[in-house]
Amino acid sequence: MFAIIPDGTDYREFVLLKDGRSVLLRLAKPEDADRVEAFINSRTSQTLALRFMAGVSRVSRKFVEDLCAWDPRRWACLLAVEGAEQRILGLGNYVGDGGNLAEVAFLVSEEDQGRGIATLILEKLGGLAAGAGFVGFEAEVLYENQKMIRVFRDSGYETRQALEGGIIHVRFPLSAPEAMRERAATRERVAVANSMVPLLRPRAVAVVGASRDPSSLGNALFRNILQGRFRGTLYPVNPRASSIEGVRAYASLADLPEPPDLAVLAVPASKVLTLARKALDTGCRSLLVLAAGFAETGPEGARRQDRLVKLVRSRGARLVGPNCLGLLNTDASVQLNASLASALPPRGRVGFFSHSAALGVVILQYAAERGLGFSTFVSAGNRADVSGNDLLQYWDEDPATDLALLYLETFGNARRFARLARRMSHRKPVLCVKSARSGAGLRMAQAHIGASPQNDAEVEALFQQAGVIRADTLEELFDIALLLSNQPLPRGNRVAVVSNSGGVATICADACESRGMAIAGPGLVDLQATATAEQYEQACYGALVHPEVDALIATFACVGSCDPNAVARAIRRAAAKAERATGTAKPTLLSLMGVSGAVAVGLPVKGDRGPARTFPSYRFPESAALALSKVVEYARFRLLPPGRILGYEGMDPAAARRFVEASLQGLPREAPPLAMKEEQARTVLGAFGLGVAAPAEADPRRGKRVALSLTADPDFGPIWRFHRRGLPSMLRITPLTDLDIAGVLDHLQLPRACGLAETLGRLTQMVEELPWLHAIEAQVEVLPGGAPAPGCLPLLPGLHLSFAVPALRPF
Repeated sequence: MFAIIPDGTDYREFVLLKDGRSVLLRLAKPEDADRVEAFINSRTSQTLALRFMAGVSRVSRKFVEDLCAWDPRRWACLLAVEGAEQRILGLGNYVGDGGNLAEVAFLVSEEDQGRGIATLILEKLGGLAAGAGFVGFEAEVLYENQKMIRVFRDSGYETRQALEGGIIHVRFPLSAPEAMRERAATRERVAVANSMVPLLRPRAVAVVGASRDPSSLGNALFRNILQGRFRGTLYPVNPRASSIEGVRAYASLADLPEPPDLAVLAVPASKVLTLARKALDTGCRSLLVLAAGFAETGPEGARRQDRLVKLVRSRGARLVGPNCLGLLNTDASVQLNASLASALPPRGRVGFFSHSAALGVVILQYAAERGLGFSTFVSAGNRADVSGNDLLQYWDEDPATDLALLYLETFGNARRFARLARRMSHRKPVLCVKSARSGAGLRMAQAHIGASPQNDAEVEALFQQAGVIRADTLEELFDIALLLSNQPLPRGNRVAVVSNSGGVATICADACESRGMAIAGPGLVDLQATATAEQYEQACYGALVHPEVDALIATFACVGSCDPNAVARAIRRAAAKAERATGTAKPTLLSLMGVSGAVAVGLPVKGDRGPARTFPSYRFPESAALALSKVVEYARFRLLPPGRILGYEGMDPAAARRFVEASLQGLPREAPPLAMKEEQARTVLGAFGLGVAAPAEADPRRGKRVALSLTADPDFGPIWRFHRRGLPSMLRITPLTDLDIAGVLDHLQLPRACGLAETLGRLTQMVEELPWLHAIEAQVEVLPGGAPAPGCLPLLPGLHLSFAVPALRPF
């Protein structure tokens, strides 16, 4: 994603290309001159002609040395490199025009064109230039260089083009309009999804450390893959065995007849780095490391993990682990169980990610007992490389996954999680248990996965904004998952209850209403203790066809000798007939007292040829009500349009960046945040069309004051707190979309036309454009009665605005 990079001196970032391989983007330095010169001069005459718009066969040493001289306010060059030898795949550079524009140009090796390298260099080079005070890029491109034209056009920047004499002049501002954000997000999502294919859909797997010892980790892993009937080729690697479990073994990775897509390293931590390098040398594209002994053990383990990650990323590969359970894919064309789970779970359409290794195994077993099926499962352990964010993007693109389940102890990049989850939640539900909420829980998370503590209030705000369904317990997680994976979303919060016990119906009604649902339609239907299956069918059908019912909870308390399956089949018949009669499927939940899980009920209905229908069943009606209430909230979120970041005229963010940079000039990195004087704050705010009101005289008719507070969190990025006297405070993660702003106004009980909406929209732009921003403390005054205000409300005097070196912004 486009982001302003305020200090690019040490900029280095691994990025994923659209084919899923990673490359390192870094600034060219004087010591790169020989490598850069060789790269440029080895290009074809046609490639050089398109780059320099003239017949050029070689470039001068002086040109190369200037290219590699880092002076961000005049010029900069970004290299895309891969491998231990730092092979250059492409480069891009800008040169200032003496004002606030810079000319940009690119050169990509012939064999690497079309992989998205120039697009990513353009995105990051724009962030570097914006951080150095430039407001726009321009370029001269030959008309026949259509590949480069497409790079500019598809980047998402708001380009303007003019053709003159066979040369196209391109100019665009360095900002992140909504179109660019969306295109960058799409590029990232496709790249991440493709990078996960060697891990989750490998054609060949090597188990390094596979052993004949039945008690060893290597034997268990190899046996699980073998017994899971993996559809690809499986290679055991062991220098002291001729065969493992009847499969020919190989002495080393170099002896394999083909490069494995996935190498499972079932070896001690001390051997991982050496064997990882050997695996990558064969062309392997992904690693699974189960061993502990890395960041979770302390500084030495953290250094070992850092060396492993750098090695993997430098080779364009991906890594799951270390300190993890493994991964699996139940797809019939894959059937991979590269984990410590003894068997593949039932096939389904649920993707599951877990921080905890041992807990992951237990969860898989419990889910199978509840009748929940999985598409894929990953236990990421320390999340040294692959994290829950990567899995969200894979599942978003995966047609075999309809629901994402997450067990998280901490976030790696909470700001990125919010962006990804918000997008996915509008298409597929994201359901999460976030543990480590207590002090003791945080300490344990730090001990076993090297996690950092995070405030639960910020987590709750993130989930609400992103539409993530939060479960407080693992049991709740599976109660909700069973409903989401087996029933349609409700269209509203109106519920009917059918039961053979007045007491059970009362408990269910209380649970529904206490969680924001309304008992509607026929309301509570008590069939009495001796109700027959036929009576259940009639009552459930009547409830489901009622126009004022959005969902049905049917409970059954077995009295004497009874057959709950007969009742379940009757409810199924009622649901099928109601759906045919109304053309609308409504969620139906069962509480067959004592039966918990998914109840698959066949279709003995004459003339109905559809497949068996699966209903979630809960031991107690309160559990059904809780699960339904969470899904009702999610369904309400799905009805909302995706939020967007609002843009406004009359803003000059480049001027604000230059002013802030000048104010921070010369301050050491360890300096405390710089608090601006009010006149300085007025200058910064004015660049975004925000004003500061003159001191007002006391007025008994004065409107309501709202306090706005922003702080920079190292994990979540900038966090807003909004407060109005007499109401609870509200936290929100940036950036604020139009829907977020509307929600803030509703919470503050203010009309949406009161002027505060535009104030918050402009402040959002300021937060996004000034990554040095550390804190804001301000107040606004809403007109009496919330009367409409022209434009945006000014901030009141006495505000506080501070900036920090370096910028505190996790992107």
